[in-house]
Amino acid sequence: MTLPIPPLHDIDIKHLRLFKAVVECGGLSAAEEATGLGTSAISKQLSDLETRVGCQLCVRGRSGFQLTAEGHVAYAAMLRLLDAIDEFREVLGTAKNQIRGELSIWLIDHSAFTPANPISMAIGEFCERYPQVTLSLNVASPDLVERAVAEKKAALGITICKSNLPSLNYQVVSSESASMYCGRGHAAFGADEHRARQLLEESASYVSRGYLVNETVPLSLSERTRALSHHVEGTLQLLLCGQFVGIVPDHIAEPWVERDKLYRLPVPEWMSERPVFCVTRERLGVIRTADLMQALIVETFQRTSGYEGNFEPTT
Repeated sequence: MTLPIPPLHDIDIKHLRLFKAVVECGGLSAAEEATGLGTSAISKQLSDLETRVGCQLCVRGRSGFQLTAEGHVAYAAMLRLLDAIDEFREVLGTAKNQIRGELSIWLIDHSAFTPANPISMAIGEFCERYPQVTLSLNVASPDLVERAVAEKKAALGITICKSNLPSLNYQVVSSESASMYCGRGHAAFGADEHRARQLLEESASYVSRGYLVNETVPLSLSERTRALSHHVEGTLQLLLCGQFVGIVPDHIAEPWVERDKLYRLPVPEWMSERPVFCVTRERLGVIRTADLMQALIVETFQRTSGYEGNFEPTT
């Protein structure tokens, strides 16, 4: 006979939040810093939670960390529960004219778009206006930022990915230009358009961007993919070694171009511009803190760059 799940108490919520941290960190050891607890204490609390719910939620040990089938179900349900708790606190706080709670933000791993850095400006203004809100920031590849919002790990994300995932809202807040580069020592370094195009078509080894959901490159180039990078910084390091060509945002490449370490290939079809999105979830209730942060991000982008949100991507 299957026993019913007992009523939840404060200690259960605490253990659920710990379980969430362990899942999102990818294991007990990785969660030590995030939780401030040692591995043995984390394991003890997970065991207490499993005893309470009556099933094993995860496998942990020398073979690594992995969710069980019940763990996957529990994790999804827990996200909805914690979301509802946070929403309740926000709605009640709003009724009392208080803005408080927690706000999780995920950013793409190259989010300092300009020297003005509108995101840091928005965060600074938010902290001044709403000092009772606790912020949690994470940095990840563009596709993972989008997925974090969809999976309720984040209330708001800044990314260049737009997969049109269900229940997500995408607001264009800026644009990002990118070009094809190579490092000093590469045959295409300093080449004119004709020579650069010839090398791209015939021999250049390409760095594929694993962080883009859909990346389209000519077959002749994709067949010569010799490296895969899951982050912009990884692509940059591969280019700087002088063995590859690859695409990186122009604002990331600029300091290295000025130092004569990177070269922007003068081939127009590899110069592109794409939108930067502020991603939030569609929701029945009101997550006030996410709305306020989104409004500040839009405002600071407009103030620092004059960007009005009308964008037609070149690729």
